[in-house]
Amino acid sequence: MKSNKSLGRRSIFAALWAGGGHTLGQFLRLAGNLVLTRFLMPEAFGIMSVISALMMALYLLSDIGTGVSIVQSKRGAEKDFLNTAWTLQVIRGLALWLVGIAVSLVIVFGQKLQWFSAGTVYADPRLQSLLVVASFATVISGFASVNIRLAERKLNLKKLFVIDLAGQVAALSIMVLGAIYTGSIWSLVIGALTQTTIRCVLSHLVLDGERSRFKMEPSALKELISNGKWVLLSSVLGFLAVNGDRVLLGGMIDSATMGFYSIAMGLSSIAVSAIAVIYSKVVFPSLSEVVRKDITGLGRAYKKFQAMADLAIGSLAGVFFILSQAIVGLLYDDRYKTAGYILGILCIGTLGERFRVVEQIYLATGRTALVAYAMVPRVCVLLVGIPLGHAAWGLNGALAAIVISQFAHWPLAIWFRSTLGLNNFRRDLLLPLAVCFGLLLGWLLLSALRLFR
Repeated sequence: MKSNKSLGRRSIFAALWAGGGHTLGQFLRLAGNLVLTRFLMPEAFGIMSVISALMMALYLLSDIGTGVSIVQSKRGAEKDFLNTAWTLQVIRGLALWLVGIAVSLVIVFGQKLQWFSAGTVYADPRLQSLLVVASFATVISGFASVNIRLAERKLNLKKLFVIDLAGQVAALSIMVLGAIYTGSIWSLVIGALTQTTIRCVLSHLVLDGERSRFKMEPSALKELISNGKWVLLSSVLGFLAVNGDRVLLGGMIDSATMGFYSIAMGLSSIAVSAIAVIYSKVVFPSLSEVVRKDITGLGRAYKKFQAMADLAIGSLAGVFFILSQAIVGLLYDDRYKTAGYILGILCIGTLGERFRVVEQIYLATGRTALVAYAMVPRVCVLLVGIPLGHAAWGLNGALAAIVISQFAHWPLAIWFRSTLGLNNFRRDLLLPLAVCFGLLLGWLLLSALRLFR
């Protein structure tokens, strides 16, 4: 009982550091973007959105799950295990940069053969050099200390908050100053590299734990690779599920509209992404500790985390849906008003995030294959729905497919809950109640805004 209380307290403080830190970072990024939009054209944000998606592809398409293994495995705190994981991480980072260079060459080849429609992001001549430099971040992040994951395992997130905040402040400062004095998209790339570098350096200087060293311990390597095969597959599918929209839309819509979509996506994820961070940095480590120590407490832990997720996601989705156009109108000039319309539609899809709690149970219990299975229907809806939707109804059709994809993994989550005896559809009513509360709160806030105008 004492252990459970200790875990509960640590989970609460970890959630405050993770959620609060991420939300603060998102607002800093938003504030920086508001300044950047005054000095950069919408096309710059569209190009960077595609570069970010391609960068995410490099990370996820090679993810063998070293971070997940450190948090979940019983050996996750052992020195040889951590050093083996770090060695794999460094090798991966170097390999990813080479892949990034190769992708940039393919893009140049495609441009010369006119594979891409004129005016789209992939046809922009700047894309190659931007991608080569931006992808060097994989090398830098590869050398970051694995003590980052060890801190997550132990739910010690205070120092991670300080590290991330320092990197974000430095990056935004460089981006804003670069945009003011040069008006170039390169300010965004250099800022991103700065953030990665500061995070890497501080991870070695600030975090508790042994200094990372090169080592390949056979049994640790075997466990990491064994656990990583399903993580790799789920990461591949996860990239397509999370970033496939930007990759596909980059070849269907013009750069300006892509910029509007990028801004809307960023706004819709301000709060929801904070919840996602809590899933990965608090819920997953907490559930993993429950499984390692006393699996009989899994049901109680799940009910608590699911209730909190429903309340947060439902109310936030309702508020943002009502305030979407007002938010964009308040923050941006008239050139960006299309982003408000897109934001309202995307907010509907955020409700699909509620069952991410169940996916943390997949990982905590070692059922990593289920994470990959959950991604399959989402990917299918995106890959088929976006092209068909865009061909039939333009941008609206593509947005509809993106929203529907967010709910495609629900049937698997409901089935898995039933196998553990965790289905309780009366408790599921908390989500629609939270949505109604959010809609009402959003309407009240919108009415207040109109009164003071």
